Amino acid sequence: MLCGAAASELQERRKADSEREQVRSAHTEWSQATFGDVGPVGPLKHLSKEALEAAAEPGDLSEWADMQFLLWDAQRRAGISDEQITLAMVEKLAVNKEREWPEPKDGEPRLHIKADQQQGEK
Repeated sequence: MLCGAAASELQERRKADSEREQVRSAHTEWSQATFGDVGPVGPLKHLSKEALEAAAEPGDLSEWADMQFLLWDAQRRAGISDEQITLAMVEKLAVNKEREWPEPKDGEPRLHIKADQQQGEK
């Protein structure tokens, strides 16, 4: 049995998950009615634009919402389930943990160090 605080936290999390699913469902309905039967490439290209806008204004939650909508839309249009994404994330995290990474530099992407880059430095 969960203690009071843990039970309350779990209840709040479930409520947030439910609200998120309601928003996702409403977005799916709107997107399908608005854009019809197109594939995932358009939303993915649009996502790259929104990511640059979010990078320019990281505190603007509307840009984060745009990115989430576009990611959901592309995923749905590609026929990829949440379970498939989760499995891919688990696998990719394991790969990333095995890679070598450069030192962090705020505001710059950090790409993993490829094996041929390491050999070229020797």
